[in-house]
Amino acid sequence: MAKIRTFDISEEIKKIIDGQANIVLEKKEKALDKASEYMVQQLENATPIDTGKTKKSWITKDQYTGVRYIKNTRLNKKNIPVVNLLEFGSKGKPFVRKTFNANKNKVIEIIKGEIENGNR
Repeated sequence: MAKIRTFDISEEIKKIIDGQANIVLEKKEKALDKASEYMVQQLENATPIDTGKTKKSWITKDQYTGVRYIKNTRLNKKNIPVVNLLEFGSKGKPFVRKTFNANKNKVIEIIKGEIENGNR
């Protein structure tokens, strides 16, 4: 007698859901990349220029899934982050928080747009 194979719908549903989850994860990562690249550009544009070294020292790191860090790597001779002196020093020229606040809606728009419309 021939063996009858039953169709396990739960396995097929799991494959579909897992596939969609991977697509959403890829879109989210791409969206975060685009949004962080945009923010780095805005910070570069807003950075006060003396030698230009601080302006060119903005980087983005994607150390963890779903997280992007933006930081400035420039240190002064005493190993103090120059951006901290600019932002919080008594002779500073604050710009980081202002730049973030001025661009947060655009960052959200970039992320939403990429997740909703990306990879079409």
